[in-house]
Amino acid sequence: MRRKPKAGRRPCAAVAAIVGLALAAMPAGGQTVEDLQQELRNMKQQLKQLQDQMDKQQELIERLSKHPPPTPSAAAAAAPPAVTPPAVAAGAAPPAEEKVEEDVIDKIMRRIQPSLAAANKTFPSQFNPAIGFVIDTVAQYDTNGKANFELRSAELGISANIDPFARGYAIINGTDDGIEVEEAALVTTSLPYNLTLKGGRFFADFGRLSKFHDHDLPFVNRPIVLDEYVGGESQANGVELSYLVPIDQYLTFTAGMYNKMGAENPRTDNLEPRNLSQFTYLGRPATYFNINDSNSVDLGATIAFTPKVKSFTVDDVEELTNGKPRDLVGVDVTYRYIPLSQASYQGLIWGTEALYNHETFNVGTDEDPLFRPKDAWGMYTYLEARLTRRFYPGFLFQFVQPIARDMNNTFAYSPYLTIWASEFQRIRLEYQYLDAPGAHESQFFLQWTGVLGSHVHGFRDR
Repeated sequence: MRRKPKAGRRPCAAVAAIVGLALAAMPAGGQTVEDLQQELRNMKQQLKQLQDQMDKQQELIERLSKHPPPTPSAAAAAAPPAVTPPAVAAGAAPPAEEKVEEDVIDKIMRRIQPSLAAANKTFPSQFNPAIGFVIDTVAQYDTNGKANFELRSAELGISANIDPFARGYAIINGTDDGIEVEEAALVTTSLPYNLTLKGGRFFADFGRLSKFHDHDLPFVNRPIVLDEYVGGESQANGVELSYLVPIDQYLTFTAGMYNKMGAENPRTDNLEPRNLSQFTYLGRPATYFNINDSNSVDLGATIAFTPKVKSFTVDDVEELTNGKPRDLVGVDVTYRYIPLSQASYQGLIWGTEALYNHETFNVGTDEDPLFRPKDAWGMYTYLEARLTRRFYPGFLFQFVQPIARDMNNTFAYSPYLTIWASEFQRIRLEYQYLDAPGAHESQFFLQWTGVLGSHVHGFRDR
């Protein structure tokens, strides 16, 4: 005779493990006997409540096991008797029982998570944020005879959980131009409906590489199209809301509202209040396809829309726009071949991003302005091979139309080699042939990057 599986054993084991974690997380020192007795009484009360809930769930499991719902064929009088389904394999819980068990564990985890997080905060080290420091240096030489050593960034990163409901982080960067707060933002961690809210100064979720810091790029310099169209890094002061769609396929939607987007964007100033029509609004869907264990594809599309662009100045020349709109659209795709047998140390990465800009410019004079819309597009694509754990050769191609369409197009060709001395130290060699208006030259770069302590955003390839 087949033995009936004990449906309540796994939920009880899960509850015991969770309660054990909660007891282990409680502070051991600095409390009086009365405090410990009160905590013990509270824990007993919580345990009793959990046990009562488990008893109810056990009764439900037994009812479902003894009285399964009738099939449509069994309900019909004239129909032949329903075929009895095959017995569940020994040791396996029926689907109904598994569903109840999952619901029980999920409810318990949601109920006890704030208590565990609050208990963990009682350890003194939990109040100390993670701190890291990144040094990024670049040596450059071009065929025109010019050379330079550049401290591109000395970046201090700070990150910590504030409470069970939010975390905060800040990136302070020092360069030859001075010290700047690149990012300082608050991020929620427990909003319902898979929502995440971010506010402060941060890199807007535009495209793929525009939200990477310089030292996190897969090559030495930021792509020219991102410098020209976005304004370098997608730094923005504002607010951003992300939604993770609750389906089997990974899919996120991001909406943002900012003073402006782009650290070097000259169209407006963060210090100037403005009408709502002069803010920049962003929308981005992004998804990820896992083709198989070794192949995957990231896809994303972004639009940044400014209803009315104010007058702005470029190179001490005022560019009148007369409150015209600006549209910046981007599409990005990244393919990865990373065999599991190589532990992510070998593989192939191909990334491409194309941007399209629609904007109105004054093609006349200040005294007699003549506004005309201009369309421009640019792109970059690169291929990187992970030959061994340390050596990553690659090639980058770039094409950019000038945003005002007043000059010839720019092309750039860049083979490069990344050498990982360790997880926290990287050396990169890159050659670039630049074919741009007023600049036809070969350029050589040597980049040396190191991380001290905790790095809050890490070397990334995603």
